[in-house]
Amino acid sequence: MAAFFLVTFMEKGYRLLERIELGEPKNSYEKVVSHKHLIESIHLHLADLLNTHSGNAMIDTDYGLPDFNDVLANNTNLVRHIQKNISSTIHQFEPRMLDVEVHYKEDHHNPLQLSFAISGVVSHNGGKVPMSIDVFMGTDGQFNV
Repeated sequence: MAAFFLVTFMEKGYRLLERIELGEPKNSYEKVVSHKHLIESIHLHLADLLNTHSGNAMIDTDYGLPDFNDVLANNTNLVRHIQKNISSTIHQFEPRMLDVEVHYKEDHHNPLQLSFAISGVVSHNGGKVPMSIDVFMGTDGQFNV
């Protein structure tokens, strides 16, 4: 594919399954030329990551977030607990996103839906591209990314 070239040590491109889907050789680790495609790839991965419960992924039992329904009755500060888990999970399983911050966004119109703003930077072509995503946790425990 002419639109790709070899990745430098610090920069990461498409995830393994995306490279397989694109038909790239299994030993290649290609860089995404467009930061738009890189951000989209990270966005899709975050949707999968945040909606997977720990213990449900065969690749790694720590992959994903805990089931927050289990901590509702035991945790006096659920929002802080969720923020911390989102931040540490992204840090551990999405290495393309750096300097991750997670902030709670209170929504008086929909108090049963917890909203969070996730921001960070993505290293791309020698520069830093800012990235931010709003996520909403519904009453079913699923995140809309």
